[in-house]
Amino acid sequence: MRFGPGPTFVLLLIGAAATYPAAGWGQSPHLELDLAASRIEYDTAAALNAPSVSLLSEWQRPSLFGRVTGSVTGFEGAGWSMQGRASLAGWLSPRGVRSPLRLELGGTGAASRHSRGFDARSGGLDGRVHLVGRRGGGWVGASVAAANTSFDSASVGAFAPSVGAWLQNASVRGMFSYLHTVVAGETYPEANVSLTVSRGPVDLALYGGVREWPSDVGALDERWGGATAAFWVTPKAALVVAGGKYSSDILQGLPGGQFISVGVRLTPRRYRPIPLSAIAPIVYTVDEARPGSIGFDVSGATRVEIAGDWNGWQRLELSGDGSGRWVLPVGLEPGAYRFNLLVDGERWMVPEGIPTIDDGFGDVVGLLIVSGAN
Repeated sequence: MRFGPGPTFVLLLIGAAATYPAAGWGQSPHLELDLAASRIEYDTAAALNAPSVSLLSEWQRPSLFGRVTGSVTGFEGAGWSMQGRASLAGWLSPRGVRSPLRLELGGTGAASRHSRGFDARSGGLDGRVHLVGRRGGGWVGASVAAANTSFDSASVGAFAPSVGAWLQNASVRGMFSYLHTVVAGETYPEANVSLTVSRGPVDLALYGGVREWPSDVGALDERWGGATAAFWVTPKAALVVAGGKYSSDILQGLPGGQFISVGVRLTPRRYRPIPLSAIAPIVYTVDEARPGSIGFDVSGATRVEIAGDWNGWQRLELSGDGSGRWVLPVGLEPGAYRFNLLVDGERWMVPEGIPTIDDGFGDVVGLLIVSGAN
C-alpha cells in the first residue's frame, strides 16, 4: 500500500503543533519554512533537478530542547520523496547550576518514503557528559541506534562512542566531534568539523568530515564538506544558498551525493544560530524621579522581553532607545525578584554577571535586586 504526501504532512503538522505547549513553559516555538530549488547528484545515479518544501519547528528552555523537521522533494522524472525527523534532549546539573558538569540524554526518530515504494525508519538514544565553560566546552558520550528499510525488514543496529569540543567567541562558533561507529561488527571511524558565523544580515555555516571504511568492504574512505549562507532581507525573510557534498547513511545503506541549492526562508522572526549576549543590567535606585528605571544593555537585539515572579511570569516587552539599552517600563518596589530575558523571541537567557538561582525545576533564573531610595 502506498501513501501520498498528505499523511506525512499531517504527521509533520501534528509534530510541529506538539511543540506549542512549550510556550506555556516560557518560550514560543521557532518556525521556519524553506522553499528551494536544488540540483542533486547522487553517488549512484545521474544528476536530478529537485524542488523542495521544508518545515522546521523547535523550542528551547534552559534544560530541554525539542525539534521537528520535515520535507517533501520532487525529482525530475523520478517521483517524490518525503522525510521527517523529531528529536528531544534534556540535561541536568547534578552538582548544582554553578558547576560546569552537565548530563544530557536525548532521543531521535526519523522516517522517509519515496513514491516508488521505498521506506526507511530509524531511531536512537544519546547520552553525554559535558563540561561547559563561558566560551567553550567538551563532551564524551555514546549513542545506540537501529534502522530498517523496505529492502530488508530486519533491523540493523549501531553503537557509536563519541567525543567532541566547541569554542565560541562573539559571533563565531567552531565545533569538532569524533565518532567510532560500529555497525554489524564493522567499525567506521569518523571526524566532523563545523564553523558558524552570524554577523549583521548574514548567517554562514561551514562543515566538513571524513570517514574511514573497513578494508574488507572495499569502499574508499569518504570525505564531505559544504556551506550554507542565509542573507536576511527582512527579519522575516532570507535568501538561502547552499552547496557541497554530504555523506552516505551507513545505517540505512543510502548513498551520499553532491548538491547545490537556492531558496527562500520564511519565519515569524529571524533565528540567530549564535544567540546574542547581554552584559549585566544597570539597576537604579527606585525613587519618584526614576520609577522602575531598570535597564539592560543587549546590543544588536530588535526585541527584548522580560518575565518575572512579580507578575506571574507573564512576558512584558522592554522599551528600546536605539542604543542597545532596554528599559523595564513599569515600576518595581524594592526587593528581590526572579526573572529571565527573551531576546528576539529566540532564547531565554540570564545576562552575564547576574546571580542565578535554581527555579525548582532543574533550570536557573536570574536574581534581580532592587534597592530603595536613600
